[in-house]
Amino acid sequence: MEKLLLIAMVEDLILHEIALREAADDGAYLIFPAQSTREHPDLPDPEGKAIIFNFDGAVLGIYASLAVRLSHSGMFRMKELWKDAVSYTTRIGGTYGMVLHNSGEGRGELTLFFTKDAREEMCFHFEEYIHAHLRNRALPESLRRWRIFACPRCGRPVPHTYVLGRRERGLDKINCGVCDTEISLLDGEERLNVVHKSLVLEMDMTANTERDLGAVASVRQGLQDSNAAGDFDVFLCHNQEDKPEVKKIGKLLMDNGLAPWLDEWELRPGFPWQRVLEEQITHIKSVAVFVGKNGVGPWQHNELDAFLREFVSRGCPVIPVLLADAPREPALPVFLKAMTWVDFRQQGSEPMERLIWGITGKRTVSRDK
Repeated sequence: MEKLLLIAMVEDLILHEIALREAADDGAYLIFPAQSTREHPDLPDPEGKAIIFNFDGAVLGIYASLAVRLSHSGMFRMKELWKDAVSYTTRIGGTYGMVLHNSGEGRGELTLFFTKDAREEMCFHFEEYIHAHLRNRALPESLRRWRIFACPRCGRPVPHTYVLGRRERGLDKINCGVCDTEISLLDGEERLNVVHKSLVLEMDMTANTERDLGAVASVRQGLQDSNAAGDFDVFLCHNQEDKPEVKKIGKLLMDNGLAPWLDEWELRPGFPWQRVLEEQITHIKSVAVFVGKNGVGPWQHNELDAFLREFVSRGCPVIPVLLADAPREPALPVFLKAMTWVDFRQQGSEPMERLIWGITGKRTVSRDK
């Protein structure tokens, strides 16, 4: 139970975006963006600062989840982490960072900074995503934003009151008071030569997917580590069209301390899936064959043939599982018809308990998730 509680705790840390799961050569680590103690030599005034946000709310929680979601966004990759600061890079280069000042009274200030080689459109997407995150997480009406303008030649900042005065008069330029260099006062999308569509929703969807996969990977690794043999309890054989429902059942199995094998969780991109399956067959204790409204998929037949021979020889269970949307008269392979079914069409029959019983050979009461 202690091992399961530890696994569940790590899963919650990842799902609540308090921690980021990062893979390394010697294993996976949990990174806590809001708890780093490494000092940044240029803080709190980093070179290249461009945007400041002020907001009220759960400052550390908002900052931690933002740092994690940016890392999961598919566009920005964490580069360095410091105390109250984090930087990112992209495939096309440049550094995009943020610095947090936390007053400790539910008020935070977030400063965005960019290196000179950062692309303007990427700066725009970085800022836009952070702005959207703060709008969703900070207290309503508390969010304030302004851009820091500085002379490109001597670096002298332009007072904010000067910027407001010029913009109120419809002017988008000002001369530096030190070297007389012309300074553009364009902001946001005005700075872009080409109008780019918002990527916030796309980045959010990617972040959600990566967060969920990280949680699954953490639970799966914990279950395997707690299993001395490192074996999987059940192979989830399914039609690809039924994957969303099968994933839900797989997560419920993990909640009950079982280690399921699912292609999306176990197959590393770039490697033949047949070879991986051949390696895993002898290390999996049972197989659940899922059948829904889409019937048995073409790849299921190949998997079933291999599993049938292997499992029959080892005396392991092959469990037909009817999903909630399976037809009244499901088309099952002949050999499956002789097996005792688990039927998710009849919730009164406690199908999850029956599936766990079929996998483990023990009657188990499932936990609601």
